[in-house]
Amino acid sequence: MLVRAAQRVDLDSLGELAGSRDRAEVRFRAAGRGEEEMLVAVAAGHVVGVVSVLWRDGCDTPNPWLYGLAVAASARRRGIGRALVEAGEAAGAARGADAMSLDVDVDDEPAASFYARLGYVIVRPHQHHWRAIDPRTGAVTGDGTVATWIMRRQLRSAD
Repeated sequence: MLVRAAQRVDLDSLGELAGSRDRAEVRFRAAGRGEEEMLVAVAAGHVVGVVSVLWRDGCDTPNPWLYGLAVAASARRRGIGRALVEAGEAAGAARGADAMSLDVDVDDEPAASFYARLGYVIVRPHQHHWRAIDPRTGAVTGDGTVATWIMRRQLRSAD
């Protein structure tokens, strides 16, 4: 398995993992502008996982924001999610981040447990605002809020 930056040729494969091809396209374009990093896991020549790291304007500033982690159902329980999170953390550390943050729905115990096993701790409740954007027009096609927990992991000790 290889973790690397997403490429345009990955977009069709990423549609299902990212929720839709449009969502994958929005994330890919943001990565192209340097606003975030979109990483994919590739096994046997197929994209089997994805995660993104937003560099600014996450929900726990000033920390980079890890989001959109997804692993294909057929590839789960093989360390791919862990490898993607670790690659995102390494990218954050390389940019000088002291910590990485993310959020998880308050009722998603399996996800919260997964992140806790990786060293993330719940730091506070949060009402996460989400927005769906049409990648062709930039128009907002939907938005809402969801109750989440902010989780954070120190990447290096604070001075």
